[in-house]
Amino acid sequence: MVFDLILNKGMMNLNIDVRLFDFLFGISSEYTFVGHTMLWITEISSMLFAGIYVVAIIKLLLDKDKRIIPLIIGPAFALFTVQLIRYFYVRPRPFVAMELESLLSHSANGSFPSQHAVSAFVIATVVLCCFYPVGKLVIALAILTALSRVMVGVHYPLDVMMGAFIGIAIGWMSFYLFNQYIRKKQESL
Repeated sequence: MVFDLILNKGMMNLNIDVRLFDFLFGISSEYTFVGHTMLWITEISSMLFAGIYVVAIIKLLLDKDKRIIPLIIGPAFALFTVQLIRYFYVRPRPFVAMELESLLSHSANGSFPSQHAVSAFVIATVVLCCFYPVGKLVIALAILTALSRVMVGVHYPLDVMMGAFIGIAIGWMSFYLFNQYIRKKQESL
């Protein structure tokens, strides 16, 4: 499978992934302020991205702003995609595989890819495409979200990097395909 190739033989050797995890998680574990900051970022960013999603739904219902549709469809498709990947490729979380105590209480299943990274980058990509100035801030938040997931001990770096890649791809495809649909609909009028 393609993910096995990437994880074991391809772009990033697992030893590098584990060493980078050890380094980043080690910083959070050793320096309490960093650990607490990363924990705060992972919790706050989850609420902020959920808030963006809820605001998008409300804006679509009240204003009928069709630009919002990819922002609603993209994360839903991303959720399905991550669950499908995790069904076929099971990677234990680092705190399970290495018998560590993560800074965040989390279930042990499904490390690859990071659902938080995928969702954050889907939303950030669509916001960047639709609302450019605000999108730059949302991209920065997505990057912090992905980094925090590693630093609190619930994901390997490759989990969040692939999550970011998948999220950007789904976000861009949602935006592009929706715009193609709108363009064809307008041409047929």
